[in-house]
Amino acid sequence: MTEKPTAEQDLKVRLVAIRAIAGNDAAAINATIARNILHEDLGRFEGDQTIYHLDQATQDRLLAHARQDAALAVLGIGTITKQVRGLKRKVSFLIVLMVAVLALELLRFF
Repeated sequence: MTEKPTAEQDLKVRLVAIRAIAGNDAAAINATIARNILHEDLGRFEGDQTIYHLDQATQDRLLAHARQDAALAVLGIGTITKQVRGLKRKVSFLIVLMVAVLALELLRFF
């Protein structure tokens, strides 16, 4: 019979593998940490599992709030991604503009 790893052991192995394959890919690292937390809550690792002793109505409310929080996080990431893309375009435009101005200034000397 094989022993279950602890949550920490499992996470360390997975992060080493991700970094070996994908470097410091923040999205992959974040997804791995989130999955590790979920699996820890589901009791897939060695160690005590937290028992909350919540009634059904409280469980339902927390589940609904968790789904809302997840949806908000996804939408927030989408918004941030759009803003970053816009900033990248603006920075690229400014770099091209600066190079063009510099080239024009250099041409004035020749």
